[in-house]
Amino acid sequence: MNFSILFANDIKIFFPEIFLSLAILIVLIYGVLLATSLTYNYPLISRNIYNLVLFILFLTSILVMSNPIDYALIFQKTFIHDDLTRIAKLFVLGSSFACLILSQSYIENSQINNYEYFLLILFSVFGLNLLISSFDLISAYLAIELQALSFYVLASFQRRSVFSTEAGLKYFILGAFSSGLLLYAFSLIYGVTGTTNLVNLKNFCLDPCFEGATIIQIALIFLTAGFLFKIAAFPFHMWSPDVYEGSPTSTTIFFAIVPKIAIVSFFVRLYSFSFSSFAGVWEKVLLFSALGSIVYAAFVAIKQNSLKRLLAYSGIGHVGFILLPFVTNTLDGLQAMFFYLLVYMITSVPTWALVLICMKGKKNSQNSISILAGLPTSSPLLAILAALAFFSLAGIPPLVGFYSKVFVFFSAIKSSLYLVAFIVLAISVVSTYYYISVVKTIYFEKNKNWIFYDTISKEKSIVLAISLILLFFLFINPNLLLLLSQQMALSVF
Repeated sequence: MNFSILFANDIKIFFPEIFLSLAILIVLIYGVLLATSLTYNYPLISRNIYNLVLFILFLTSILVMSNPIDYALIFQKTFIHDDLTRIAKLFVLGSSFACLILSQSYIENSQINNYEYFLLILFSVFGLNLLISSFDLISAYLAIELQALSFYVLASFQRRSVFSTEAGLKYFILGAFSSGLLLYAFSLIYGVTGTTNLVNLKNFCLDPCFEGATIIQIALIFLTAGFLFKIAAFPFHMWSPDVYEGSPTSTTIFFAIVPKIAIVSFFVRLYSFSFSSFAGVWEKVLLFSALGSIVYAAFVAIKQNSLKRLLAYSGIGHVGFILLPFVTNTLDGLQAMFFYLLVYMITSVPTWALVLICMKGKKNSQNSISILAGLPTSSPLLAILAALAFFSLAGIPPLVGFYSKVFVFFSAIKSSLYLVAFIVLAISVVSTYYYISVVKTIYFEKNKNWIFYDTISKEKSIVLAISLILLFFLFINPNLLLLLSQQMALSVF
């Protein structure tokens, strides 16, 4: 049998991932041969690899956009290609591209000269793309582990730093535990159904004669626990602040922005498509987690003095806002969820860029919020951008973050979750306090010590300018994000 003919169309649809995997292997061989070459006196090639990785991400995004097929199940229904996968992959690739540009100067200043750092970024992006396209439990688990293993190494990449080593070890131990929960849940599902495909799972769950409902409910509890850990949601959030603070800031920005959309995309498809008949089980657990994330993060973040820990707790709160419309399990709810997720990624870019620019990156003692006090004097434009980014995270108009929270409230009200909407609205006022306190530190507090910020390169300035324009433009005309989020929501059902 000629498999090249049998899977010819599948290979064409899956070509971006094939290209990305081949590019990783080529860059790996290039790095090994050149970095260990006595002829070239063992050169440092991290800058060359950095440029190659940017080029690879750009070409992969072009291949994703130019795919002419709208919908297809490929490789024996192991992977799926639709609007959800296309848009999510583009945001993963685009945010990874932006994160690399923003973190390049930090990587050089921190003397991270190993070319493997950028290869691990590519491996994690490859795993996230596979996870987005997964339509089978086995392929999804392998994709999760591929990106997770890359993250463990990235978190502990600064081997001379005790904080980085501790962050990587803590992330590895707790991540292995969550992966065990997912694998146990998948094994229970396979044991009672005999299949790992999402379509077959849906058919089993809709069958009135299906006798494994109790086992599925138990599996969903373990599955939800693993899922909540991966996105750092309450009560499985404990790793997030420590890992964010201890990891290199160039790695932290990647953790904070890139992986959430991939993980959420797969699990939304798994819950709303395959296990929609068991919505009464997972909706209650996710509602508890959403409310817990929003309330817990709002009150704990107020006491934080470290900027990275504050943003970590802020991320936990935003995960709660992402989960809240998901609980409604309606088309409007999923659209509000994807809209909030996309806005959060766009707003997080300038926020974490501020962290990279203002923190020296060599000492964890320079993580205090007070280092922002000299920002208006040294860089007025950067101070304005920082204030706008924090206002957008708080949901203050006229910035696009206002729309994202309004849509979440409307989705909850449409689903008759009036008490939940009221609680979230009240807690949002509390969470606004610590965002405004950061802006107060920037403009109204004076630092006694001299603080020198890194210069902003031309490439970094372009990324920041684009993010600033999007914050205003998407508030004036949010139709683009509304259309994208609607296409993503329609692809789930």
